[in-house]
Amino acid sequence: MKIAPARADRFCAAPDAEVRLVLIYGSNEGLVRARAEACVKAVAEDSDDPFRVTSLDPALLRDEPGRLADEAAALSLIGGRRAVRLRGATETVVPAIRSCLALPAAESLVIAEAGPLTPRSGLRRLCEQEASLAAIACYDESAEGAARLIEAFCSARKIKAAPETVDWLAERLGSDRRQIEGAVEKLAVYLGEGAPEGGLLTQEVAEACVGDAAEASADEVARLALSGDREGLDRAMTRALYGGVQPITILRAAARRLARLHLAVAALEGGASRADAMGGLKPPVFPRDRAAFGQEMTRWPSARAARALGLLTRAERDCKVSGGAPEAICWQALLRIARAAQGQSA
Repeated sequence: MKIAPARADRFCAAPDAEVRLVLIYGSNEGLVRARAEACVKAVAEDSDDPFRVTSLDPALLRDEPGRLADEAAALSLIGGRRAVRLRGATETVVPAIRSCLALPAAESLVIAEAGPLTPRSGLRRLCEQEASLAAIACYDESAEGAARLIEAFCSARKIKAAPETVDWLAERLGSDRRQIEGAVEKLAVYLGEGAPEGGLLTQEVAEACVGDAAEASADEVARLALSGDREGLDRAMTRALYGGVQPITILRAAARRLARLHLAVAALEGGASRADAMGGLKPPVFPRDRAAFGQEMTRWPSARAARALGLLTRAERDCKVSGGAPEAICWQALLRIARAAQGQSA
């Protein structure tokens, strides 16, 4: 049974009684975990109750596929339905899940957590097609969805944030629910959660709490690459990599800045003024960055920016799958970006 995204949170808060197993999968790890925990609490009330909650390692099921059915059929010593949590599920658990289907009744709810699964995945197909199984996809939030999530978390903690600050946080934090919630928790502690008047979240506070040194270093590398400053780029890359900043973090920082340039230049090419093009971005270009950003806009016509975004995407993919040295792949990509910013062939 496939659970529609609009129904997913309601289902996790109160899983159908006839469902034996729910598969929660996707690239948004924070959302996968949050929904899995909601299912556990809905069934067992307390996720730390050792009598009603148990966890299984998928590796055990390769040799003992019947172990999952045994746990699913076990009764709680203190009454109530049990929850069996299966983290890191892969295709190897399919035989174990099929053994659960032979049970005469669902004494426990099995909650299986998995990463991204393609439509051809046997695990996903099984859970989508069987009436007593459920599959819930957890996709990354859009920028608008991430902003709404930030607003909801802030509201629950009595934090007041201006729209531009929320937009900045959405861009900085990305789409992972767990990362977003963790950052808002950190902000709540900083501001003093529960103060009668509520906390006022300013841009300066958000940057101080959320913008860590690694990201700031990556942003500096991105700025230097897109400005065409090859000497500065060389020094900044050396400092960043020596300081432990991951190559993918640097590539994503460059892609993030380049995507904003692409949007601003497209607006400029469409007839908007430079000020309006920069002001229309969310979050808008901050005052201290306007001069540098305006100069970069002259270096990156929309066609060139689109090609460079493709280059950065391929470089990130190569860092993950090529087996080469990620530092070298990142360095080469950023040097090509700097050459393109200088008007040279890249």
